[in-house]
Amino acid sequence: MQRRRLFVGFTGTLALASVLVAVSVPTASGQSAPPAKLTPEQSQFFETQVRPLFHASCIGCHSKDNALGNLRLDVQISPAMAAEVLKRVRGEGGKPRMPQGGAALAPEKINALALWVKDGALWPSAAAVDPTRGLWALQPVKVPPTPGIDVLVEQKLKTQGLTLAPPADRRTLLRRLSFDLIGLPPTPAEAQSFLADKSPEAYGRVVDRLLASPRYGERQARFWLDLARYADTKGYVFNEDRNYPSAYTYRDWVIEAFNKDLPYDQFITQQIAADRLPDAGTDEGRKNLAALGFLTLGRRFINNVPDIIDDRIDVTMRGFQGLTVSCARCHDHKFDPVPTQDYYSLYSVFASSREELPVISPKAVREPWEAHDKQFQTAKTEWEQTIRAETKALREQNKVVGVGNTLPENVKKALQSVREEELPSGDNLKTIVSGFPAEKQNRLTQLMADQERLQSSYPPKPEFAHSMVDGSPTVVNIFKRGNPGNQGDPAPRRFLSCVAGEKRTDFTEGSGRLELARAIASPKNPLTARVMANRLWLGHFGYGLVRTPSDFGRQGEKPTHPELLDWLAAVFVKDGWSIKKLHKRIVLSKAYCQSADASPQALAKDPENRLLSRQNRRRLELEQLRDSLYVASGKLDTAKTGGPSVELWEKNRSPRRAIYGFIERQNLPLIFKTLDFATPDAHSPQRFKTTVPQQALFLLNAPLVAEQARALATLARAQKLEGDAARARWLYLRLFSRLPDPDEAMLATKFLAAPDGPPLSEGRGPWEYGWGKIDDSLNIVTEFNAFQTFQDSMWRGSEKFPDPTLGFAMLSAGGGHPGNREHPILRRWTAPRDATVKIAGLLKHAQNMGDGVRARLIGSRGGLLGDWTAQNQETRTDTGEIAVKKGDRLDFALDCRMSESFDTFSWAPTISPLPPPGGGESAKRTSGGKPWSAERDFGGPPPPADAPLTRWERYCQALLMTNEFCYVD
Repeated sequence: MQRRRLFVGFTGTLALASVLVAVSVPTASGQSAPPAKLTPEQSQFFETQVRPLFHASCIGCHSKDNALGNLRLDVQISPAMAAEVLKRVRGEGGKPRMPQGGAALAPEKINALALWVKDGALWPSAAAVDPTRGLWALQPVKVPPTPGIDVLVEQKLKTQGLTLAPPADRRTLLRRLSFDLIGLPPTPAEAQSFLADKSPEAYGRVVDRLLASPRYGERQARFWLDLARYADTKGYVFNEDRNYPSAYTYRDWVIEAFNKDLPYDQFITQQIAADRLPDAGTDEGRKNLAALGFLTLGRRFINNVPDIIDDRIDVTMRGFQGLTVSCARCHDHKFDPVPTQDYYSLYSVFASSREELPVISPKAVREPWEAHDKQFQTAKTEWEQTIRAETKALREQNKVVGVGNTLPENVKKALQSVREEELPSGDNLKTIVSGFPAEKQNRLTQLMADQERLQSSYPPKPEFAHSMVDGSPTVVNIFKRGNPGNQGDPAPRRFLSCVAGEKRTDFTEGSGRLELARAIASPKNPLTARVMANRLWLGHFGYGLVRTPSDFGRQGEKPTHPELLDWLAAVFVKDGWSIKKLHKRIVLSKAYCQSADASPQALAKDPENRLLSRQNRRRLELEQLRDSLYVASGKLDTAKTGGPSVELWEKNRSPRRAIYGFIERQNLPLIFKTLDFATPDAHSPQRFKTTVPQQALFLLNAPLVAEQARALATLARAQKLEGDAARARWLYLRLFSRLPDPDEAMLATKFLAAPDGPPLSEGRGPWEYGWGKIDDSLNIVTEFNAFQTFQDSMWRGSEKFPDPTLGFAMLSAGGGHPGNREHPILRRWTAPRDATVKIAGLLKHAQNMGDGVRARLIGSRGGLLGDWTAQNQETRTDTGEIAVKKGDRLDFALDCRMSESFDTFSWAPTISPLPPPGGGESAKRTSGGKPWSAERDFGGPPPPADAPLTRWERYCQALLMTNEFCYVD
């Protein structure tokens, strides 16, 4: 079912609503009407899932030579007959299950047949196709007489009386360029700089900056990983380890290849045959072995070798050549000039190679680890061999009958519990070893100690690669009808005849992978440059010039601008296969820089924008959306490039870019499916574009989005802007690089001022709560420990009360209770800015018993700033002016004097900033800002992720859900 999953909706239902066409129906004579034209997806599904099923399980009894029951399945059948076939293979209707005399079809094959019947039993017909007729994609690349992107686009538009749309505004253009090249939105500073730079070179400088960014490789790698069906797991593989533990090294290789602009011909060669290159033994060459993950990181198909090799043929040919060669697995390709023998020639290439997991780190890391691992493996091997040899000796001894058999009964019983070729373990191992000679037991003890010592002292672990090496060169025979048990003529290792010509030579260098790579990467190959140029164009416009980017055959679409595609392919090769240079040519064109707004004339004549009369409006992909949320909240981690895959969506999720997320092939998280992630089961040339309610519901309900909304609100609060309007303007500049228009500003003010929630919850602000130690001689706080328990609206030492260490220590909004003498409680305030402040407060001890409390104000720079006591009385704790710098601390300390009994107190100081001096009468009448109140600002720990959002946080979330945030343009 690996092919079909490309055409199944991510909710698990058949996503064919947009591709259903008229189906063949029986006429009055019982014959089928002429076959309808199938979409490429429908044809591919039939050729990879249905026709092979018929050939493998049905043709023996239902073909031209043996049409039992007057049924043939080597020619088209009606939908009604197809439905009857489905019933028979299911064993329904009281008739014998088909196929008779053999095993029932596997459930996945029956499901494939059911999907085909549900879709109308569409049957492609190749009767009118001449496989020898020239295919446009196989013709040599021709450079048009008037080259250039805009010239060729405008020529095409002129034939329909159309022109390019007006240029996009600079803000939109910067956002589009940034997302296309690095996958992230521009920062406010980048937007401000670009909008202020009016020079003609400003745009070009931004292009160069983005192409040079390490974020560029992370963005471009993502589109390639879709093509390479990358995942960190194998899929269903019975009981073996389902993980590809070093898959990330391939992902990191791809990122680095794009960042250093590795020429595309080398990019191809290293992914097919890095192990065969001359530098494979050097540090750099070993590092490039990770490139072979392109071949090895596919689905495992329950370790079925023909399916694994078929997958490698498919990803190589569709990925680099845009040809559906896998359709020739069971028969000659029905539409394209690819005979079955060509398929099995490629099969022979991959069958002549085997997988390997080499160390790819530099020598300085690799050699110490390998030397240490060799010692460990030597000790382990000797330990296992000794156990096997001595166990075998015990078994021989146990065969002795009568009094000569002196083995203890427990050893005999343990031997009976272990199969002969099995290595004993657990209690059986201990018992069996007790029967070994003493010197062997001592040696095993030493070997086990050596293993434990070596296991615990490994040097830093190097990186590995899921690589390939040449095995024994082999030539397989054609599998007739795709059946390995029914073989035909040999298929020598060589390239496709439709590209190399009938006079092609056989591959003779080992497996032939290097020769295959060179044939693909040849500048004379008419497919390679066209296919990649089309993919890069797709990344910038949302559609390729060929809208079936991995099918340049007859079932695919022809290019809308063939001359432009050939020009792009030609300059791609001329520029040394530089991907960055081709990116730059595209994004500097007027066609790319035009607006996405369509004129009425363009909508009427070019509704699908095939003539490029405007840019295409594109929604952010899954990775772009997630990363943008983290950029907005200030939480995105871009400190390093590369590294092992991390969790992105569940608890303890990483703030790294989405490219580094762990991809579970068999059980993709629901969010991947909701936001149109490419299936990792097979080569994915482009992603689905769906609009379903689940996407909006994700933004509305997902904890990840709520967290970023909270963080964004916190960032807004940290700006210390006065009033909702100012904070709303700051948010618009941060998220959209513009100010809100009057209507948006009015809506913001109205929403935030609504009575059902405060406009902005200040929360704890600059306050902290804890306990510590004070040096009485120096009047400084020498230790501060934050309270960890918040219960019943109070901070205290622990859930156990009184706390074993701190006693009755607790702090509330208005006061609290001190702990013992060694641990005064502290209400700490940290200055958020430079200011001059005055402090006012009332210390109250209302009990008739006890010796009262002592309160002190201690500054981090000024020492003791106030010292007060209260015993059954009230005491003012006001101060004069205190100058503080940003980051200075004021500790409001309180202890119990001699005894902590009856020491409940009230004390909630207020810190008031004073106006700046020298401001005249108006300044004297103006306060220095809003005061900080210990009582009003008091709060517990940050709310849990599932706590209701405040009004300001909901406003932030609403902005994160807008089309302006979720779309490129």
